[in-house]
Amino acid sequence: MKEKLLPSAVLTIVCAVVCGLLAAANAATHDKIVQAEADKVQKSLVRCFGEGTYTPLETAFEGVTAVYESTDGLQIYDITADGYSKGGIRALIGIAQDGSIAGIGIVSCGETAGVGTKITDPAYLAQFDGARTAEDFPDAISRATFSSKGLQSAVSLALQCAERRNDT
Repeated sequence: MKEKLLPSAVLTIVCAVVCGLLAAANAATHDKIVQAEADKVQKSLVRCFGEGTYTPLETAFEGVTAVYESTDGLQIYDITADGYSKGGIRALIGIAQDGSIAGIGIVSCGETAGVGTKITDPAYLAQFDGARTAEDFPDAISRATFSSKGLQSAVSLALQCAERRNDT
């Protein structure tokens, strides 16, 4: 009987030690990971919308990670959308005070290299500038339809949220 319990006891102890080590590693790196993510978003805000102060707002919308406002009134929506990959597109979508798209920045793109990543091309993103409705969006990129539609859905969500926010 003792011989049958020994492997189970050893496995239980090994699992407990490994879980403890993973928990300690998570605790030791959590703050650094959070700060690195905040720095990444801040760099993306500056790269896409220029130098300035971007204040996170306490506004919450379903499907929106965060909302920022610049000192000149630009509303920026941090949205993660599904393209070909689930959650493969993280975009910052700027909405001007007149309700039109003021710019789009891609924070991360986990889409297929060379195909879906074409949505990160500045020339493609610039085609959204000034859009107010989905009818104003550029056509989907050939062979990157899922990625294009994912980005378009993120832009539509940002426009809807800006409209709701401004109506209140």
